[in-house]
Amino acid sequence: MNVSYDFTGRVAVVTGAARGVGRDLVAQLIAAGARVIAADRDEEGLAETCAPHGDLARPVVADIRSAQDAERVVAAARDGFGRLDFCVNNAAVAPHASVLDERVEVWDTVFAVNCRGTFLMTQAAARVMIGQGEGGRIINFSSGVSNRGSAGAAAYASSRAATESFTRVAAIELAPHDILVNCVSPGLIDTQPKPLPPSMASSLASRIPALPLARAGEPAEVGHLVLWLCSEGAAYVTGSLCHVDGGAGIGGRWNGVVVDEDVRYDWVTGAGRS
Repeated sequence: MNVSYDFTGRVAVVTGAARGVGRDLVAQLIAAGARVIAADRDEEGLAETCAPHGDLARPVVADIRSAQDAERVVAAARDGFGRLDFCVNNAAVAPHASVLDERVEVWDTVFAVNCRGTFLMTQAAARVMIGQGEGGRIINFSSGVSNRGSAGAAAYASSRAATESFTRVAAIELAPHDILVNCVSPGLIDTQPKPLPPSMASSLASRIPALPLARAGEPAEVGHLVLWLCSEGAAYVTGSLCHVDGGAGIGGRWNGVVVDEDVRYDWVTGAGRS
């Protein structure tokens, strides 16, 4: 795929960088010339993410539920690399339980990571960017379940809807500082554990053929959207919710045939069946 960006001299923070989409984001940003602070709670996973990149990627073990840790992540970019241009708030948790079985402490943890963490990282990053006086980009993450029902996802879906609302508010308040704030909403991306647990394998086997593109997305395809939002190509985009879901949010897979059996509108179409 011939997609390239030049972020030479730029510095990014990526949270949730120990695996999956976060790991791929680190690699793509570095390939485009940026230096990256990779943050996560998982020290071992972070080490694996950063190992191929030498000093271009620096790991910071942190829990973004903590204001002190969020500030420490951002300070690592400012003090270690001299600036901060992009903050990608990818970290999230998504445990599933029915509404009747959900435990309040799990609900609170989901919101603490997905909402409080995004807020704290946005606040800390924006303060550094404002101090630099050169603008910046903040990319938050949501999910398609924020606007549709999905059994077992009450806490996760609610937290993602809250993140979308927060993104719009932050975009308005930070616009005078030339800081653009957007939200990426991935669909079914191939980051599932291997081998798949039986119930997950069964669910995916039924879901994937029904998607408009009939395949799961790749982490790199999420990264392509994030890099575009960080680029000058997106200089007039802020407060947007950008879907990368293979069309999952608009409908199901089309079989290639349209059948019109409703004779009521033959007077419109001229079909002459009435």
